[in-house]
Amino acid sequence: MKLPNFLIPLIAFTFLISTSYLLYIQQLPIKTNTWFSGSGVCETCHSTNIKTLRDNQGNDVSPVSHWRSTMLANASKDPFWKAKVKHEGIENSAHKDALENVCTRCHAPMGMVNALLTTQDVYTLDVLQTDDLGKDGISCTLCHQIDDFSSPLFSGNFHINTSKEIYGSFQNPLVQQMKVNSGYTPVYSEKINNSRLCGSCHTLITNSVDEDGEFTGHTFIEQAIYHEWENSVFKEQNISCQSCHVPRINDSVIISSRPGTTSGRTPFGIHDFTGGNVFMLTLLKENHDQLELNSGTDLLAETIQRTTKLLTEQTIDLDISNINYSNDSVFVTINLKNKAGHKFPSGFPSRRAFLEFLVTHNSDTLFHSGKPGAAALINTSEETFEPHHQVINDDKQVQLYEFVMGNTEGKVTTVLEKAHVPLKDNRMVPQGFQKQNSNYDTVKVVGRAAEDPDYFSGTGNESIIYALPLSSIGILAKVNVYLHYQTVPEPWVFELFTKADEDADINRFKEMYFKSNRTGIVVASDSAQITGTSIQGIEHGNYQIYPNPASEKIRIDGIEETTSFSFFTADGKWIKGGTVEMNNSQINLGLQPGFYLLVLQSSKNKFSIRLIVK
Repeated sequence: MKLPNFLIPLIAFTFLISTSYLLYIQQLPIKTNTWFSGSGVCETCHSTNIKTLRDNQGNDVSPVSHWRSTMLANASKDPFWKAKVKHEGIENSAHKDALENVCTRCHAPMGMVNALLTTQDVYTLDVLQTDDLGKDGISCTLCHQIDDFSSPLFSGNFHINTSKEIYGSFQNPLVQQMKVNSGYTPVYSEKINNSRLCGSCHTLITNSVDEDGEFTGHTFIEQAIYHEWENSVFKEQNISCQSCHVPRINDSVIISSRPGTTSGRTPFGIHDFTGGNVFMLTLLKENHDQLELNSGTDLLAETIQRTTKLLTEQTIDLDISNINYSNDSVFVTINLKNKAGHKFPSGFPSRRAFLEFLVTHNSDTLFHSGKPGAAALINTSEETFEPHHQVINDDKQVQLYEFVMGNTEGKVTTVLEKAHVPLKDNRMVPQGFQKQNSNYDTVKVVGRAAEDPDYFSGTGNESIIYALPLSSIGILAKVNVYLHYQTVPEPWVFELFTKADEDADINRFKEMYFKSNRTGIVVASDSAQITGTSIQGIEHGNYQIYPNPASEKIRIDGIEETTSFSFFTADGKWIKGGTVEMNNSQINLGLQPGFYLLVLQSSKNKFSIRLIVK
């Protein structure tokens, strides 16, 4: 029978689509080792068709299609991670295999843990290169088989069950279908929604070595996202890691294509695992084929879009909260509020955020702190780093929110094994953060930020004052403030790239890095106009400070609640601080003669005034 001509192109198109879909599925590994199976095995039943794994609007919500383009899925193929592991081995060749064995536990766990539990062999990057399950990253049968989070909770210290049970969040699972098709038995467990599941790898403690590569006997906390979450209001409110990174929908979702009579389940967790690494996701997309990824560039583009949305909507609120003046200066107060359930930035210590503060009049730049290319942003010195600021009055100063590691000699290092002491940690703390918390030593504030009362207010707020000379700014200028976020800034790879000639993986990442867009993401911004009417001096507010000039003490009228005060020198150095009450608003100065900035902050306002001590 001859087919009608109009059916021939339709059949050809259908065949092409079907073939492409099969090839797309086959990209994921379907191999099984002693303990784990590749994500392709799970996708056999947990993939989208006309009925299964779609929300009420018909959108694809299948776990594998959302997961496969995340940093978790690509953890073992991340070129920065691989280059950094190689760097650590070059720095201390005697520890090379041991370092690779530790690093693959969280980045290639289905290969490393299988080797650990079966042969006890060391799992190196060379072994990973030939292991399809290791290259499947942090995959389904890893997370869904963890049945215990051993104490202490760090560095991949989790336990895999011995019964090939797959833990899920739905009660009364259909057991026989999964057991026949995959060899795993589905079991309900609340542990799959426990933040400790994430914390087992997102807490990393290293054994410190000295400059000769010898162990010091000390440990170093490289990252502690889980403990930051513990020291936040999010834990008290039962907002887990999964609440944000595996967001729930209340739609009734059919979660498996087998058997065909499966009913819908709710709530359903979207396996987005959205984090904050737009830079690396973009680099993966740009080098998809060279890195032999299974993600697909279209899905990577969707993950980049979700990541950008999370960064710009769910991390930091920023606003210009006050513009006031005293005598010959303009004071602009910037307030930032951390909305995340951990520090911001958090995670791997390369991540940083910085404020760009720009004052212009027409086309003229009057003041520019945090300008791209500023010395503080490209500093690679082992001796210095940009300190935390409460007041900035020089455009060479930049507010950098970051974690700086120091070696045994107290010098800045980016070699993880040489990290011995934190030199600076002024990353913005979450709401509810308290110094009195039992894990504060694990997540402590370090450096000048430890003198900043904002960090211990429990509000998640951080504010900074830009003090500008009125003579050069005038009263008709525009202020723009941007908070930039970078996951791999150039100072952090400077030391790494010095070894590019010694290793192909380091050199490959270096080439990819300098071809990529490294400007970072603007996660929050605000602007304001300085005009004659927008500048409000504190002398015209509710406070009166007298005498001014003063010698031994001052009194503040207008105090209505507990108000903190801080004194700064003209160059922004914090001198002293404390609190005043409505019934005791006198401050004994004890200051040397000179000019000072007095900052008053209550739960409602923050004001500043120039004080002369004679």
